[in-house]
Amino acid sequence: MNFAVVEDSRSQAEVLKALLKSEGHQAEIFAEGRACLEALQTRSFDCFILDWTLPDMEGMEVLRQVRAQCGWEVPVIFCTARTDEEAASDILRAGADDYIPKPIRYMEFMARIHALLRRRGPRIGTLNFGGIEIDLDGRRIRLAGVDVDLTQREFELAVILLKNIGRVLSRDELLTSIWSRDSGVDTRTVDTHASRLRKKLGLSGESGLMLSSVYGQGYRLDTVQGS
Repeated sequence: MNFAVVEDSRSQAEVLKALLKSEGHQAEIFAEGRACLEALQTRSFDCFILDWTLPDMEGMEVLRQVRAQCGWEVPVIFCTARTDEEAASDILRAGADDYIPKPIRYMEFMARIHALLRRRGPRIGTLNFGGIEIDLDGRRIRLAGVDVDLTQREFELAVILLKNIGRVLSRDELLTSIWSRDSGVDTRTVDTHASRLRKKLGLSGESGLMLSSVYGQGYRLDTVQGS
């Protein structure tokens, strides 16, 4: 599995990386939260290990954006020097799966990692909807077995729509989930990308799916009856 270790102490981060590698995992170190979030534009991670306090932003903000971009399936673990009950409550209520107090006890660290991954189960790398196949690990989409050339944002929009078939997603919700870090972007960007996806993925019914604009609300993807 591929881990993102967001920790500004280089020595601490290297130890965690070595521990993870000893168990057959991969790990990438980020000294700042922003660097990790920027990396999500081009690659994916199976688990995040976050420091509470980072040089450029709070770990809580990194958590919020990780959840917005990656969803709730990806495990997130905090490492923090704060051990009081209030801190633990804040971390878990904010959406973290677990926390490990500093100084880190490394055997306990790996045991918690293993327990969390067992609870989450195996990651599903491929999803199929109608004639569309999503390769989540490779970040590719195929239509009728043929790779479709999508931009990074188009891919992210397609995944959100396909994971929410039958549900109306507002333009603001889509804008926040995909373009939260981009200034000067408005809901017209969502409309443009939705139009492109409709053509590229056959979402006018050809693929077995129909992307509709719901007046005054947003977009809804539905299966086509008889497909």
